[in-house]
Amino acid sequence: MSKKEKISQVISRELLNQIESGTFPPGSKLPTEMELSAQFGVSRVPIREALSMLRAAGMISSRQGGGTYVEEATNSTLLQRVRIESDDVESIKHLFEMRKILEPEGAYLAALRRTPEQLERMKEILKRMEDESLQKGMSAIDADIDFHRSVILATHNPIMIQTLENLSSLYKRSLDITLRPNAELKQRREAVYKEHYNILLAIEAEEPELAKIQCVIHLKNAEKKLSLLLRDYTV
Repeated sequence: MSKKEKISQVISRELLNQIESGTFPPGSKLPTEMELSAQFGVSRVPIREALSMLRAAGMISSRQGGGTYVEEATNSTLLQRVRIESDDVESIKHLFEMRKILEPEGAYLAALRRTPEQLERMKEILKRMEDESLQKGMSAIDADIDFHRSVILATHNPIMIQTLENLSSLYKRSLDITLRPNAELKQRREAVYKEHYNILLAIEAEEPELAKIQCVIHLKNAEKKLSLLLRDYTV
């Protein structure tokens, strides 16, 4: 285990292994937070963090009436280990650090500077994402990239725009890894779409702080999922 690896990451990986091995098959109910705390010998805080990571990745969901369940769509094909080249691991981690710097500020500026035409363009892209992701069950990678590009274009900052363009190939590779599993997880596709929709609403309302916050929420959820996909590597 890496010195930097958090207890919650260790727990999430172990729970994921148990899901993969069939200990917790699709549709089964997970132990309660208290039971998991006793099982792993930790407080409920890292348990909640671990469950949050799995929930963000679409592996589990909370149901009305209480309880956390393994997603029905979760199967050996979906959960097979993502093959990532060692060079990609560092590149994706570094890209994500840049995204956390660039995109929230981009959303902030877009809410202040976007033109009516640029707002319409964002809506068109989001409609395409909705059609591909929610209606057709696709990962909508290109629409995702186009949406974030449209937000950065709306900043009217040539340096920010060029920075994003320079990262385009790595950006696509990263999203291809993180979004591809969503094709079989409707709940996760819906969540990702809603995160983008919330960013758009804030930009449309010309609320820069809210746009920034919504973008941070989106990236935090993506980061949780990324940490699971890279679970076999030092993170």
